[in-house]
Amino acid sequence: MLMPHSEKRHQQIKNFLGSCDPQVILKQLEEHMNTGQLAGFSHQIRSLILNNIINKKEFGILAKTKYFQMLKMHAMNTNNITELVNYLANDLSLDEASVLITEYSKHCGKPVPPDTAPCEILKMFLSGLS
Repeated sequence: MLMPHSEKRHQQIKNFLGSCDPQVILKQLEEHMNTGQLAGFSHQIRSLILNNIINKKEFGILAKTKYFQMLKMHAMNTNNITELVNYLANDLSLDEASVLITEYSKHCGKPVPPDTAPCEILKMFLSGLS
């Protein structure tokens, strides 16, 4: 962020993201944001970490941590939930995938009917209807 040359900055950020433990960084960022220290940078770094996890489809890194909800919210806010839905449906549970789709649909102003079965919610999402 503080590096002036975009090519060098991009490469150094990529190296940083590849060498760090996302949970440790997110914990440190959380501490800094709570104290107000460098809050703007903390938010940018958190976004970089979460985007990197989404782009690499490494959702399992945060799956059973307190940061998984943060990852889900970030994916919803960036309209980037398809791969996360696939991960949830294939690796965790269909119910969790349908909950994410339901939350996202509500977030987008298109609520899912309350009695819809999880498998139907997933089918609608994957076919582009939600």
